[in-house]
Amino acid sequence: MGTVCPMDTPQLKPSLRPTLTDVAKLAGVSVATASRALSNPDLVAESTRNAVRDAAKSCGYKINLVARSLRLQRTNTVLVLAPGFDNHFFPDVLRAMEEAAHDEGFSMILGFTSRRQHRERNYLELVVSQRVDGMIVIDDGISQLKESAGVSVPVVQVLEPFCGDRAPMVGVDNRGIAATAVGHLAGLGHRRIAHIAGHPDSLVARQRKDGYVSALRDAGLAAYESLIVWGDYRQEGGMSSMQKLLSLAEPPTAVFCASDLSALGAMRACRIAGLRIPADISIVGVDDIEDAALCDPPLTTVRQPRREIGRRAMEMLVHAIRGRYVESRVTLPTELVIRETTAPPAA
Repeated sequence: MGTVCPMDTPQLKPSLRPTLTDVAKLAGVSVATASRALSNPDLVAESTRNAVRDAAKSCGYKINLVARSLRLQRTNTVLVLAPGFDNHFFPDVLRAMEEAAHDEGFSMILGFTSRRQHRERNYLELVVSQRVDGMIVIDDGISQLKESAGVSVPVVQVLEPFCGDRAPMVGVDNRGIAATAVGHLAGLGHRRIAHIAGHPDSLVARQRKDGYVSALRDAGLAAYESLIVWGDYRQEGGMSSMQKLLSLAEPPTAVFCASDLSALGAMRACRIAGLRIPADISIVGVDDIEDAALCDPPLTTVRQPRREIGRRAMEMLVHAIRGRYVESRVTLPTELVIRETTAPPAA
């Protein structure tokens, strides 16, 4: 199957609306194959799929979405819910989801619930009324689904398993993230390492806190309750948490923050207190958002593969919608990015 060449393929009259038969002729395949390539691309070879898509694009063929939805009893639309839009972690995840959905012929509805029940109910109505074929929920973006016995469409969880084993999930090893951060600081010689945690209601935050405690013990260091301060993943929470740590009779020489935003807030608190980073105190974040590389000094952090998380989640949902096998758990690797906020402790 080669590429479509305008010199040796039939040309369409510009005044006529292209049909599936025209696409098939241009691609050099049967009408049935062209139909499968456009409506069920998983059933045809990649070369055939690409040839048909190129042919459709070249002649301006548009799929009749209404007719196809009635025939397949699908809307080719998916719903993605997140708790809010004020988290710098989400944009790359959502962008990758939208691109993956588009590549598979799906449209994506994005909703922010703010963890408010009336908003959740409005979005769940889309599911109940079968106006979407599937749903992705990011970071516990819909609490009401926890009590539900299930929904009528496939669901994929992202980052936090809000409904347990009832739906497949894409995430990272949060205890492993903590072990990486604490191991880096302990390897530099720090012995009094604090942790600015996320929100205590978050399973991810609790996992990172538990990983921090385990990593300290593995390094032969004591885990003091006074060195653990619960925050909210935001800059303001990171700033106030760091101020509490700096007020201790014996403040830490290093801090592992549960997010980059809380780390940026912690850095501001240190500057206000007249401390130099990393000469007086070392700081590690999590996520590797854009600001992590642009702040002064650039932040050492544990990078999460945000685009890969989004892409894999959408691919899993599309596979589930099409009745294909979907892994129950996908745990993606993270990476320590060493920049300029960590160094050995002062003598």
